[in-house]
Amino acid sequence: MIWFVRDFDLLSLLLRALSFALEALAFGGVFFLVFAARPGQLPAEMQARVRRIAAGFALGLAVTQIAQIAATSAVLMGSSSMGMRDVVSAAYFVSGTVFTAAALAMSLFLRLTSRLLPAAFAGLVALAASVSLSHAASRMDHRPLLLVFTAAHHLGMAAWIGGLPFLLIALRLTGDPDVARRMARRFSTMAVISVVALVLAGAGLAWFYAGSWQGIYGTSYGLLLSAKIALTALILTLGAGNFFALRRAENNPAPLLFRLRRFSEAEIGLGFTVILAAASLTAQSPSVDETPQDTLTGHQVLQRLEWRWPSFHTPSVSQLAPPTPLNVAVREATYTGGSASDANDRAWSEYNHHWAGFIVLAAGVLALVSRLPRQTWARHWPLLFLGLSIFILLRADPECWPLGPRPFWASFTAPDVLEHRLYAMLIAVFSVFEWGVQTGRLHWPRARFVFPVLCAAGGALLLTHTHALGEGTDEVYAELSHTPIALLGAAAGWGRWLELRLDEPADAAQQPRARRIAAWIWPACLVLIGLLLLNYRES
Repeated sequence: MIWFVRDFDLLSLLLRALSFALEALAFGGVFFLVFAARPGQLPAEMQARVRRIAAGFALGLAVTQIAQIAATSAVLMGSSSMGMRDVVSAAYFVSGTVFTAAALAMSLFLRLTSRLLPAAFAGLVALAASVSLSHAASRMDHRPLLLVFTAAHHLGMAAWIGGLPFLLIALRLTGDPDVARRMARRFSTMAVISVVALVLAGAGLAWFYAGSWQGIYGTSYGLLLSAKIALTALILTLGAGNFFALRRAENNPAPLLFRLRRFSEAEIGLGFTVILAAASLTAQSPSVDETPQDTLTGHQVLQRLEWRWPSFHTPSVSQLAPPTPLNVAVREATYTGGSASDANDRAWSEYNHHWAGFIVLAAGVLALVSRLPRQTWARHWPLLFLGLSIFILLRADPECWPLGPRPFWASFTAPDVLEHRLYAMLIAVFSVFEWGVQTGRLHWPRARFVFPVLCAAGGALLLTHTHALGEGTDEVYAELSHTPIALLGAAAGWGRWLELRLDEPADAAQQPRARRIAAWIWPACLVLIGLLLLNYRES
């Protein structure tokens, strides 16, 4: 666990993402109870169960805040002359303590009383503390307006994405179709209002933080913001389908509610990917704070996106920059953003990405072919990913075993090495499971969900993967490829999830069109990922 303690940036980002997710769920439970469950006449004992679940999320939020305070305090005291007295008086410590106390109070109120007003008040205090830890609180200009936008953004996300899981829970608990339909309609209305607030607040924040169109496409912050916008648009597409379907509900709502649950599952998954992107955004400097030297122009972006034939020529290991001692590499990754790469290091990385792209492209094409009649031979396409996993393990980190001097286990303390090996492990796992599913060799029912879950998780985690390449523009060049790959990975995972969930016997006859569309989306995403990797460049 040494890497987890030393790589404070990664630890902080993951804790922040977990905090955002738990905040959305805790607040979303209250929103659902107030605006959907009670007006929809969900029975009292079922409302009590929803309250207990929301209380658990609020308790988890408090624990996460304690972990964030402890991690930040440990790093500050270990890397500076600050003592405990200095730490406890710092703004982050005070706000974090208030946040923790409010989350604990919210959990207790939800668990001990059916009255929602005390829990809602505690939630507002927690929201104020959360907003005080955001970019908005540190701005000198337009601070009050930015704080309002940030609060509205949090509340919109909570009411929409945070409330969705509670809708699914309530639909599963109740056996009364009339209650289910009333709750779904009321939640749909609340979601529309929440989306409007979320989008308007997000547009206001983007206006002040991006500053210009160049700030959208020319910086790491802008690219993450673009990813967040694209994911939100995808969720809105799914949500719009449910919204209009609810307005066309017939006397027998069972097929409609089945589809509502299935589409909402994908909405939730993509929604928490958006939350992870939001956490990554907080780790980036807003585009307006970047210098012109660290911002790409439109001409540079177009040049980078122009198609060039991939290079399958690799420099030798001896031509690469000499590996730094492992303790130095960990320290640089943690505090200075890494060391510069020379031309041979970039050529090595581009070669790796190009071969990976070739493998993914081949897998995507075969997955498409397997959809055609009498092409069962193509169902072995997942085995290509097993080769990709081995390739990443051997080639991704030339300074480590088996190519470099760093031992296999000791090199796990370097955060970037750990990320690469986690990706290799995930790819190998879903390769084996999906091959068994595609060929009918694996009969465990849940095995078919391994591929979509790992694919969606891999796309989401790629949003946290930064490249310390020395100059700021080099990092942006790399993100120009990795950000759309992350989006396509998430879309592929949830597309496959929808295909599988809509193919269940209870619904197979009701959703043929939606299932067919989902079945073609995810192989197409794999093909596009392969093409992006084949055109990958770091400068």
